[in-house]
Order: sequence, then C-alpha cells, then structure tokens
Amino acid sequence: MARILILAAVLSMAALGQDAGSHPPHFAVERLADGVYALIRREPASLWFNPNNVFIIGKSGVVVIDSNISGNYTQEVLDELRKLTDKPVRYVINTHWHDDHVTGNRVYRDAFHGAKFVGHRSTVDDLPRTGAANRKSALQNGRGFVGLLESKLELNENLAGQKITDEERKAYSSDIELVNSYLADSPMFESVMPTVLVDDRLFLEEDGRKIEILFLGRAHTGGDLVVFLPKEKIAFTGDLIVHPVPLVGSTSYPLEYGATLERLRKLKARVWVPGHGPVMRDDSYLRSMIGLLDSIKQQTEASFLRGETLEQMRKSVDLESFRKAFAGDSQHKSFVFKNYITLPAIAAAYRQLTERSETRASAETGRKE
Repeated sequence: MARILILAAVLSMAALGQDAGSHPPHFAVERLADGVYALIRREPASLWFNPNNVFIIGKSGVVVIDSNISGNYTQEVLDELRKLTDKPVRYVINTHWHDDHVTGNRVYRDAFHGAKFVGHRSTVDDLPRTGAANRKSALQNGRGFVGLLESKLELNENLAGQKITDEERKAYSSDIELVNSYLADSPMFESVMPTVLVDDRLFLEEDGRKIEILFLGRAHTGGDLVVFLPKEKIAFTGDLIVHPVPLVGSTSYPLEYGATLERLRKLKARVWVPGHGPVMRDDSYLRSMIGLLDSIKQQTEASFLRGETLEQMRKSVDLESFRKAFAGDSQHKSFVFKNYITLPAIAAAYRQLTERSETRASAETGRKE
C-alpha cells in the first residue's frame, strides 16, 4: 500500500480483539441489484484506508471484489456474506495490489480451497517488489508514528500543529484502529498472488450474469481493474474513484489518470461503487476528478517544458481551487489533499515526464547512429 510510506502506525490488538458481536459492523450493506451487495465502509476518510467490498451472488457461487487491510477485517466481511448465502466464493477480484485491498486474501483462500484470485498481470511484479518494500517500511516505522498520533491527541492538536477538530480526532482514532489490525496481522502476512491474470479484459459469466473485468489504462496504479455489470449498469471502480479526496499517490500515473477516467466514464454506469466512499448514482464526482487530473497533467507538463526542477514545479503548480472543491473548509481533508494529491502527484508526474524525456532522447540518439 503506497500510502503506508507516508504514514504508518501500530498499537496493541486491544481495539480489535473484542468479540465480533460486541461492536456494530464496520460497514453498511447496500443491495444494488438482485444478488449484488456493496459493503460500504463506515470509517471516516483519513490517512489509513479499508476498502469497500462487493458480493455478486449467483446460483452456484459468489464473486467477491477486494479483500481488506487485515485478516480480521476480512473475516468480518466473510461473516456478513455467510448471513446472505452459504454458497462458496469462486472468485476474488483484487482491483489492484495495494495492501488494503489484498492483505485479507488468505481468509478466502483458506475458507474456499477452490477460489480463484483475479488480478492485473502487473500484480505479479508489483506486489512482491514495490508492495513488499512498502510493507517493510510500515512495519519498521509504525511505532514511532503511533507515538506521534497519541501525543497529538493528548496535546489537542493535529499533525500540522493546529488545534485539533472533532473530525480529526475521530479520524485519528480510526487510523489507530486500522493500523492495530494491520500490524497485529503481520506475523501471518502472505502475498496471495493472482491465479487468473488480466491484460486488457476478462469476461466471466456466473449463472447467466455477465461480469466484465476491464483494464482501462494506468491511473491510481499501473494495473487498476474495473468490474462492470453491463445489464445492471453497475461499475465497481476500485481506487480509480476515491471519495471525498482522491488518491494520486507515489505509485500513480497522473499524466494518464485523467484519460483513463474518461474511458471509465464512457461505460455510462448508472451506479458507481468507489474503492473508498459512498455509492454514487451519477458521474458528477467522476467528472470532478477528471478536471483535477487534467489540470495536474497540463500544469506539470508546462512546468517541465520550462525546465523547472521538481521543487520549482511544486511551487508553480496551483491546485488550490481543487483543494477547496474536494476538501472545503475541513482542516483534515485539506491535510489529506496535500499528502495524498499535491505532494505525491506532482512527484509522480515529474517522474513520468523525466522518463518520457529520457526515452525520447534515447530514441533520437538511436536514429542518429
């Protein structure tokens, strides 16, 4: 999970070691169509994440979209599935390789020995390499960050040194709980790799229901998958869409992200289920994200043409109007915008522009030779 490189924390398992029935579920269940259920997370938008999940229940089996940040959270999701059906899970589709979407895969593997795991082909490289490095960083650096979180809560100030708001206090408490579970799970960490690889598209048919699994282009990662039900016009987008603040992190491709979202929009879904955030019934938020990504692309390309360094680019790219649009007056969402869009997106765009320039220079040298 790329954002673990920014923030990592851990406490004891106390917060999640309670009996499963002693607290309300961490999600709300929304029935979207016959046999189609979205589990929408209740945690506040913050610095750590747990994804929405989806059940597509057929006559003979179940397709699950994404596991969770830990085995404990994934087991809670599986327990909910058992309330709906006793049919086996046949497929687990991981929309991308970030830890919050794949760590709980082993729960489904162990519970359903015939389950197949679907992922983009790039996962085979990204998960054991970048994913493993990110995970190592989280394990090494987490305890220092939790001390910072605790001290900030005690001092009644946020991570930027401002007076803490109720929103921030709730968000930090949620972060602690999420990381509790993630780190407590660490002795059992195991990368369950995809057994079914997707390059551009894969079609499944479960008891007459058509399920399209699509790669529309690089965006949040190099291998984001979208699951689309063409009859029901429901799109499950993974982290291509994240609400209320998009995630354009260090493993993103901001120069291509906007174009990928345009292709996503052309599906003309009636219902959009994001990787994080509420179910959406129109594409207005998607269009807002496209505006943001297009602006990042245009501004960073212009900066690079002027010969600016990364630090100069950070100063010249202005995303303030988008911060206001996505974060409003919220201190906390503004902090998230800075740390999960402004800083990493500009750096990622600069990386892409540099690679593009070097490739062109190499090609030009080859032609001259």
